[in-house]
Amino acid sequence: MNSNTFLTPHFSLLEMCESQTAKRYGIENVAPPEAVENLKRLCEATLEPLREALGLPVVITSGYRCQRLNAILTHSARRSQHLTGRAADFYIGQEPASRSSFQVSGHRERLIKAFRLILTEPSIDFDQLILYPNFIHVSYVSMVTNRHYIMTAQGNGKYRRGTRENALALN
Repeated sequence: MNSNTFLTPHFSLLEMCESQTAKRYGIENVAPPEAVENLKRLCEATLEPLREALGLPVVITSGYRCQRLNAILTHSARRSQHLTGRAADFYIGQEPASRSSFQVSGHRERLIKAFRLILTEPSIDFDQLILYPNFIHVSYVSMVTNRHYIMTAQGNGKYRRGTRENALALN
């Protein structure tokens, strides 16, 4: 499978492996076959249904990470799901009002709407969902083993575990 391969209609292998940090440090961040399969499942079960429901671009900022890349990132866990292609960080882009049924003006508002949608849309499944100030982290393992952990980042590497009800009340 080459990097131009699309895993789903809106997500390519290239964007799921691309990293500005890897480029800056000269790291070749190439996903092995098992990580590619995990990325495909993540896109199919979580990211593509989110993109379809929103009608807005889901912009990947971090998908698969090799060990070397993961070690450089300051707040990444040693056992990060990014290492196996089971996680992605993203924000929600914008399209002109005429092309989208989901118009929310501010960056944070779009994140919160997407966060809520992941929790309420029956076609979207996840293992871990974390709302950060400027992006969302989501992971997917399998329909059988997903834990449905919901968290919000509090800063300084601290997280608050939440319930679905608390998460839906965020603004």
